[in-house]
Amino acid sequence: MATLTESDKTQLLTWIKTTKHLKRIYKATIDGLSADVFHKKCDNKGATVTICWNTDGCVFGGYTAIDWKSTNTTVQDTSAFIFTLYGKNKTTYTNKWVQSSLGSQIKIYQYPKQGPSFGTFVCFKDPTSKTNGVFQSNGAYNSGYVPPATYCNNNFNYKEVEVYQIVDELDVVDEPWRQEIQEKTATIKKTVEDYKPIQGGDVDQCRILMVGCVGAGKSSYFNTINSVFRGHVTSQAAAGSAEHSLTTKFRSYQIRNGSKYLKLRLCDTRGLEESQGVDPEDITAMLDGHMPNKYSFNPFAAITPETPGYIKTPSLNDKIHCSAFIIDGTSVDVMNESILKQFKMIQKLANQRGIPQVIILTKVDEISQEVKENLSNLFYSREVAEVVDKVSQLIGLPRGHVLPVKNYEKETELNETVDRYALLSLQQMLRFADDCLYDLLDD
Repeated sequence: MATLTESDKTQLLTWIKTTKHLKRIYKATIDGLSADVFHKKCDNKGATVTICWNTDGCVFGGYTAIDWKSTNTTVQDTSAFIFTLYGKNKTTYTNKWVQSSLGSQIKIYQYPKQGPSFGTFVCFKDPTSKTNGVFQSNGAYNSGYVPPATYCNNNFNYKEVEVYQIVDELDVVDEPWRQEIQEKTATIKKTVEDYKPIQGGDVDQCRILMVGCVGAGKSSYFNTINSVFRGHVTSQAAAGSAEHSLTTKFRSYQIRNGSKYLKLRLCDTRGLEESQGVDPEDITAMLDGHMPNKYSFNPFAAITPETPGYIKTPSLNDKIHCSAFIIDGTSVDVMNESILKQFKMIQKLANQRGIPQVIILTKVDEISQEVKENLSNLFYSREVAEVVDKVSQLIGLPRGHVLPVKNYEKETELNETVDRYALLSLQQMLRFADDCLYDLLDD
């Protein structure tokens, strides 16, 4: 796995001659190997370390105390250096090259079409591509400096690239940014198990519609909730990485708790894409209860009353009672304008029907190192709090409607802390669903 060990971090901080800390601000496998994204996440952050993992097992990179910028300028940095932590096949090998050993100062290239670019090497430049999990980087080196055979075995094909900011202190604060209820996880689970929609509306199960772009974690969120009540990690809904949505049908998932079903359904729809969004007519049919379970989406035509299975006279039980926007917490800064417009379209349709909305903020463990190392730090993380504020403003919902979770993804066994935040999010949505039902009954 491409990740820094504590000894790796100690070595880097020793070379930098600092007692400060490393805070990850960019990760290629999450953010993409893109100069534009790199600059959005890393410009004007002060001193940084770039680390690359290539396909030969080399781990190498560079340090600069100069801000990254997108100004088409070149700046001399007398403190900059490049390094190798491990040689080919990850053999133990550490070395550091500074300007004196290179014969000249290392130049920092602040070019908008290039990623981290030192006098010694250009880490990557646009356009880049990814094939079979490997980034083709267009990496290069400049003559007059140490040759790449020395520090990376002439290999600029990456499995991972990360950038770390040098910070005075790490992310965790003493006081939580959101007060968490004190009930035990088992108590919260029991509350969800015992949930029943409010009386008087003839609703057997409240329905929550999950909407999100490809890869945000919609299906994984269902799998996570399903896992909590099944007692082991499940994968009932297709989840994973793909160019297009793995969800091709409208699914109204039930959740089994032993021999019984919970009084709710999680409704999954195809992922939003920049070039292939969800038709407003399809969203309307979902919200109003016209769309049948397992309806196959047609990218060229929306559902109509003539479509086989179309529910022409839906009951309150068929309608959506809460809408959940599933948003990748690591992508908030670079959310595509087309995707945002689709969220706004869905939000408008939901508002017209009085359907409450929440944001399920996924991949929170990738926002903060401290949260990744200990998920219990979630409500104590400055970085997560900042992302909650940003996505709240971006979508236009109160911060209390932003519910951070970590889905089961690499785990093979249940984890109580993962369960807890998933259950807290579901409990809040059930409360909002009841609000919707109260409004409908009052009308």
